[in-house]
Amino acid sequence: MENQSNEAPVAAAAAAEVSSTTQPAEPTKRSLRVQTWKKIQEGKVGVGFNGIFNRIPAFVDADKAAALLIQEEEFKKAQHIKVNIDRALHDFKELSLLANKSVYLPSTRDSPALCLKVDVPADATDDQKKEALRVQDIQKFRSEIGLDTNLKLDLVVIGSVVVSRDGYRIGRGNGFADLDIGLLIELGVITPETTIVTIVHDVQVVDTLPVNLFQKYDTPVDIIVTPTEVIRVAKRLPRPSGVFWELLSERRLKILPVLQQLKEQLEKSGKKITLKEEDTDIEQHQNSRRRRGPLRRRFQRGNPGRTTSQTDNEQQGDNTQKRTPRRKGRFINRRRRTNKSEGDQSGVEVGAKSEDRKFDEGGAGERRPKKKNRPHRDFCVKLTNLTRDIRVKDLKTELRKRECNPLSITWKGHFGKCFLHFGNRNGAPSTQDDVDKVLKSLNDLSLTITTGGDSAPAAGAEEPPAETANAPLQTKTINVNVELLKFGAKKNAGGNTSAGEGGNANVNGEDGSAANVGEGGASRIESVDTTTV
Repeated sequence: MENQSNEAPVAAAAAAEVSSTTQPAEPTKRSLRVQTWKKIQEGKVGVGFNGIFNRIPAFVDADKAAALLIQEEEFKKAQHIKVNIDRALHDFKELSLLANKSVYLPSTRDSPALCLKVDVPADATDDQKKEALRVQDIQKFRSEIGLDTNLKLDLVVIGSVVVSRDGYRIGRGNGFADLDIGLLIELGVITPETTIVTIVHDVQVVDTLPVNLFQKYDTPVDIIVTPTEVIRVAKRLPRPSGVFWELLSERRLKILPVLQQLKEQLEKSGKKITLKEEDTDIEQHQNSRRRRGPLRRRFQRGNPGRTTSQTDNEQQGDNTQKRTPRRKGRFINRRRRTNKSEGDQSGVEVGAKSEDRKFDEGGAGERRPKKKNRPHRDFCVKLTNLTRDIRVKDLKTELRKRECNPLSITWKGHFGKCFLHFGNRNGAPSTQDDVDKVLKSLNDLSLTITTGGDSAPAAGAEEPPAETANAPLQTKTINVNVELLKFGAKKNAGGNTSAGEGGNANVNGEDGSAANVGEGGASRIESVDTTTV
């Protein structure tokens, strides 16, 4: 229950957050955690790329520490053992099951159970016992232990981030381990005869820790086991007396149904319980959903996704340093859109100015590297008379049947048209024979589509209306108009050029079959997102 304390105001706690790269004048729980995580990382004794920071770290030779613990007298006499689910404790859980001990695990957060017992058949093999620990389904190899249990634990094994030789322990910061211990003490499951043990690496053990950092709800340990030694605390430190309800918020009770259930039982028996009025609990993984996306965002400077806890802000004053806010980008590239009055030539000039502006702002004396060159487009075919229920998949299928392979497709189905871009992939310019071959393959182009039914629409198709969702299947054929557009040619003096909708150039030549488009129009067509066939 490390973050049950409400000693510091929320504003002061947020301002006093300690960065992982800043060491405060006086040590805090957060700074001690960060020091230990860095020692584990620099010493290369951690296990897993993401198994060190902001959690109970997994470490090498955890099996050796577990082997040392099972040789102790406390383990040999114990019959009921509760072990947390930290990865560093997995080897000890396996050895406990193999030694025919009754092993108990923490319950899930949405479960009203106090803990879960690992049930294995009496004649189970060693492999079956190990498999029982790997099962995630609580309905299999698990039985729930309720609040009305008479269970008495002999041994409790928990993980730690930092621990001192005199028994003080610091966890990962969310407080659930301390809250679980307090709950077990409240119900009498943990008694004065119960031994609390932690398994850590040698670098996690320090001689002393500041006593003023610890509160009445912090759990001390009796035995510290590392891969190389067993440390017995000379004098047992005071344990929590139970659950401190005045330090818990209503939201924390909703997260743990077992606490809400215990509160209702105590209130029925006549006990008056008062919760913390202001909710200042900060959960450990409050920003975990932000971590989706590119991996680089998780480790960049000023990343807001770093998790914090209530105890990270305890015992911190004005002497701590704030995290420097991340510097925003100085330049924002905004592409200027041309209007009809400016014409095609102005569009080319604006594009050139934009490139010059990027060159000047870079300040490096060299132009930025461009994207990978794609094959040059020599001419384009415009398809019209497309209905909204036609998918680009239907067009691609028909083009493959006709052995027509454009370089790319600019799909504008919501406007009833699309553009097929052609050119030689080897870089040579297209000849008139290539153009005639494409036009011949597109002669009498028509698309056959199936509409209706209750099948889900595919990608690229619009959602059908509710009244036609269950309509019977219908097949219809749509004739598509084909128009040739050439790129790279100079504008004819007698040509008629106009800017069409969507920024594409619609040019009608005098012969009605082919027309020439200026480079400005070509650039606007190519600026639309394309999908490769």
